[in-house]
Amino acid sequence: MKISLPVLCISMGLMGISPAVFAGTATSVFNFQAVFVGGGCDISAPASVKFNNGNAFSSLEIERETASTNETFDITLSNCAGWGLTPSIKVSGAQTSEFGLPLFRDVMGPMDANGYGILLKTDGNSTFSPNLNLAENGVISASDWSTDSQLNTVNTTLPMVASLRCGDCSYSGRQGGEFKATVTFDFVYE
Repeated sequence: MKISLPVLCISMGLMGISPAVFAGTATSVFNFQAVFVGGGCDISAPASVKFNNGNAFSSLEIERETASTNETFDITLSNCAGWGLTPSIKVSGAQTSEFGLPLFRDVMGPMDANGYGILLKTDGNSTFSPNLNLAENGVISASDWSTDSQLNTVNTTLPMVASLRCGDCSYSGRQGGEFKATVTFDFVYE
């Protein structure tokens, strides 16, 4: 009898010391999610373009498309990295074809110039194709691009020309005044 008592005490002691051995278990599931892009570039352009140093134009200068009605600037692509997709630049902004060919211009106010807008174009470069009217289709496409190409080869400047134009210079509702055109350049890699 003395022998069974210590055994009984030991087994009860084990049960008291380790209750977790007999308790249920709990699990938690953690889901990790990430989205990776094939690549990207930083894109920059001047904050604004002012025609003729801010001086007034005559409608005749715009009709004749004189040099003062054109302003050049660069879009700069930097810190490009990635591969496997095709780059392009999406150009967006309010536009109208009310005066003839599609032109960029913000919504008119009652005192704004009427019959005018911005013709935005690029002659392209070694990476991007020319586009002679970005208000028409809004895309600067890559030229001769292979999805095997590394995006870091795109680090470049892209020359642009903004031209003040009357879409239809015989439009009878043309009037002088000011107007603005706001354009956004987005680097797209798809």
